[in-house]
Amino acid sequence: MPEFQIIILAARTNVKLTQQEMAEKLGIDRTSYIKYEKGEVSMRMDTATKFSEIVKIPMPYIDFSLSGNTAKSGLDQDK
Repeated sequence: MPEFQIIILAARTNVKLTQQEMAEKLGIDRTSYIKYEKGEVSMRMDTATKFSEIVKIPMPYIDFSLSGNTAKSGLDQDK
């Protein structure tokens, strides 16, 4: 599983939300949210911002690449 999917799955489960609950908080349907976790589509900036707020991880620590379906922890940027 690519890094982006691992990060958003881990972040969602860390705040103890189901896919359905996360989708509702983001204002999207569950099917759309599942596509993010599977890496089938990229998050729009507004969705990524909401996601960041919900999981309490500041945007600088998750690089939501809107063109490449990848994310990198900000902690890894020094490597």
